[in-house]
Amino acid sequence: MKKLALIGALVSAVAFAADKPAAPPADAKAMGGMMEGWTPRKVTKEDKKAVTDAMEAMHNKMMNGGTMDDMMAAHDFPVFMMTDDKDGNVMMTTVDAAAWKKMMEPSMTPEAMKGMHDMMAKMPKPKMDVFFVTDTIALVDSKMMMPMGKDKMEVRNVQMMILKDGKWLMKGEVEGGWGDMAKKQMEEMKKADMAKPGTEMKPKADATPPMKK
Repeated sequence: MKKLALIGALVSAVAFAADKPAAPPADAKAMGGMMEGWTPRKVTKEDKKAVTDAMEAMHNKMMNGGTMDDMMAAHDFPVFMMTDDKDGNVMMTTVDAAAWKKMMEPSMTPEAMKGMHDMMAKMPKPKMDVFFVTDTIALVDSKMMMPMGKDKMEVRNVQMMILKDGKWLMKGEVEGGWGDMAKKQMEEMKKADMAKPGTEMKPKADATPPMKK
């Protein structure tokens, strides 16, 4: 899972916004019954450029000697991760700052960073589409072409970004194909007592429980 987190960090970043999160619209009314406690929020400012500029800034920082602290500063812990394995089995987990750092440390050696720098230098900028759920929650759909030997493969992922204290921070990522590596890594972390209970990559439930009436 460390490479999943690393790629997410390379294409995600921090942006500063002048405005505070928007308050619920004046015409919003609390819903009763099964919707009790839900207040609909309107999207009032879709500042897509702020999000994409932030992600590109983090990418550039990592390409020019970015540190572990730089990467961690771009996240709001705990963070959510979802992927699948070679058979298409979906799994997910959440990790706190300490567990995430343990996962990332092997990928932050000078040798590993040089290899990542050389690979990323050959890649064109990812194509990003930003969807605002609210003024403080955004999903970023990214597509990029990654060199695989003499060939290239399209890689797709989704970053979950939140606006907190004037900064866009990464709250989670979804990217396919890392499940087998993640399971192996979690086994190694357990043996080394690095993994906390509850941080395992768990299979995603296939069905949603019926809603109670």
